[in-house]
Amino acid sequence: MEKISTDIYTFSELRNEGFTYVDKTDALYAMASGEFGKQFFIARPRRFGKSLAVSTLKSLFEGRRELFAGLAIEPKWDWSKRWPVLHLDMGSTQPPSMPELHRRWRTILANECRRNEIPFRDDEKPITAFENVVNDLAAKSPDGRMVLLVDEYDKPLLGHLMKPDITEFRDALKAFYSVIKTLESKQRFSFITGVSKFSKASIFSDLNNLNDWTMDARAATLFGYTHGEVLKNFPGSIHSLAEANGLSDEGAFGEIVKWYDGYRFHHAAEPVINPVSLGLCLQKREFNNYWSQTAMPTFLIDILKSRPFDFSCIDIDEADLGNYEPDRPKGVTLLYQTGYLTIKSFVQMSAVRRYSLKLPNLEVENSFLRDVVGAYTGQECDRTSGFSFAAGQALYAHDVPKFVKSLKAFFADIPYDMTDRQNEQMWQTVVYVVLRSIGVNVNGEVKTNDGRIDMVVDLPNDIYLVEFKLDRPASEAMEQIKGKDYAGKYALSKKRITLVGISFSAAKRTIAEERIEEIPPASAQAG
Repeated sequence: MEKISTDIYTFSELRNEGFTYVDKTDALYAMASGEFGKQFFIARPRRFGKSLAVSTLKSLFEGRRELFAGLAIEPKWDWSKRWPVLHLDMGSTQPPSMPELHRRWRTILANECRRNEIPFRDDEKPITAFENVVNDLAAKSPDGRMVLLVDEYDKPLLGHLMKPDITEFRDALKAFYSVIKTLESKQRFSFITGVSKFSKASIFSDLNNLNDWTMDARAATLFGYTHGEVLKNFPGSIHSLAEANGLSDEGAFGEIVKWYDGYRFHHAAEPVINPVSLGLCLQKREFNNYWSQTAMPTFLIDILKSRPFDFSCIDIDEADLGNYEPDRPKGVTLLYQTGYLTIKSFVQMSAVRRYSLKLPNLEVENSFLRDVVGAYTGQECDRTSGFSFAAGQALYAHDVPKFVKSLKAFFADIPYDMTDRQNEQMWQTVVYVVLRSIGVNVNGEVKTNDGRIDMVVDLPNDIYLVEFKLDRPASEAMEQIKGKDYAGKYALSKKRITLVGISFSAAKRTIAEERIEEIPPASAQAG
């Protein structure tokens, strides 16, 4: 049985304690060797091993060969050379004020000086203190260079998104990190990680020398585990998981893929599995939602409240997917960068590439959509889940009037300020997340040969075709469903097809009326 850790991010501790390490050193060598440059940046969602990668590079440049025995990089690396390493871990740095941010920066720099056995030359300006440390470490090295590793570079800023002081914090980070470029000649290697990639007009305006491998094929599987890596490194744990759940080993791995796979960081790359969620699943021998153990960031909830998204159909241009301005955050970009959405496919038109995004797996879908329901309704998850289950059960029981009644009760509890930007998409999105959050197979904006169906609910015995209208009669919605023959797409399904037209009232902020018609399976086949 493999020894698995989900809470150790220090490479030396992981190796010395005998925990399973999925070897990523071949991909790290591609950066560290200098073949493709010497200053790199990669953004990845939380819980994907960024801190472990930074710690691995730290041990590598410090020349700790014993930790790399048997790993891919060992025979390739020149172990006769060592460099002093400045490791700036910003993971716990989310200060409420600028003086506290400056204090935290100086504390980190002072601790690193102590670790490297050099005096700390403090200054009231953190940027000057930073420059002093880089220069002093470089002077300590035989070749006059040092190694700079910055983990969670954006953590000080993320807590201030959507807040009035965001510009002040953005400018402070921009000035502090400008040292990376101005003292580039003193650095043998630099590696910066974080969750977000800000635009080149912002923090990165002074860091245009960085090699951004965030969406580079060479780093597509550096974070997260491929299928082959999981099967190779955890066979005993997979077998134990299978036995505990009455499955074959193949069946257990299939469930792992369904729950925790699906993250794609390059359009042509294979998807990867979330390493922390996988580790917890194998430790506990239980398929569960481990992503929800860490709450959705408040800045994402604020963005979702301000603008509903149609999560069944999300497209975005490549330029917008990669970065954003801190003072003008883009919801879809943030959802992608934080791991709630991933690449499904793309379309190339001349020099423009447009991506289609999706929720990556069952775990994210369950945790995320529960939070979205709360964000859209202003209600606690335990309260909204009751309405969601009632609506879902009604559809499984083929009780459409009860389904509509459950939705009406649900909407009645939504505060006024949550529905002050009404349009059909908002109502459609709320219904979608209400059903999808409890696992109902629902799809939005389903294409037919004569348009798009607002919503299709596909259950074992039933298919519901739903069209929404705002301040227009439900009869108009029904006429559209029938006039465009939406049911024809499902004529061979051998399922009962039910047409549902729903009209929302902007004044009442709930369902005003509905129209329901049923097409028996035999009629559907004949149609």
